[in-house]
Amino acid sequence: MKTDNEAPDFPALALFLSKTYGQMLKDREQLKAVIDAGVPVYTEEMAIRDLSAISIDYESDRVQTSSISNVPERIAELLDNGYVEKMNRKLRREMAETVKEYSYLCWKIEVVETAMRERVEQRERAIFIRIYVRGYTFSQLKKACKKRLCNRQICEAKEAALKALSDEITVRSVIGEADVFETVYFRQFIHEYEEELDAE
Repeated sequence: MKTDNEAPDFPALALFLSKTYGQMLKDREQLKAVIDAGVPVYTEEMAIRDLSAISIDYESDRVQTSSISNVPERIAELLDNGYVEKMNRKLRREMAETVKEYSYLCWKIEVVETAMRERVEQRERAIFIRIYVRGYTFSQLKKACKKRLCNRQICEAKEAALKALSDEITVRSVIGEADVFETVYFRQFIHEYEEELDAE
């Protein structure tokens, strides 16, 4: 694991970000749909339906109802003790976490897309997308390209794209010293990468 004084391994971070780029695009669409739908409102009717259908865990709800054996009375006790309000607070917290996750995901995608837009040629960008978003093999890449490409050319284009991404991440690490959001996101990104390394 990297210590605080060590410089990040930018090429390794670029490869990590590349390998997750395709999934990030899918995740962004899913999170955006959740955010666009808004925070659902949990009603008393929903609470009654849910509480009637499940075994109530009185310890986790912190309600002293052990002396009540009748299910409707147990539900009434939970409702009187703010069960609906508690569930609505939980839904608002979950949405706030979703918005934070979405913002961080958009930042990572922006890092990749800035590198691909500003630092590489069109062919290198196309090869990067086909490998890391569409999962093409070298033989599929050759077939997809009207010009015949040899493995060496594909490797060179792929390496150029990864180098461009590594350079963009390096720039972001410097920008982060003067920008609060960049700092937070960059640290989160390093932490995510280190967790992935520890899991291997």
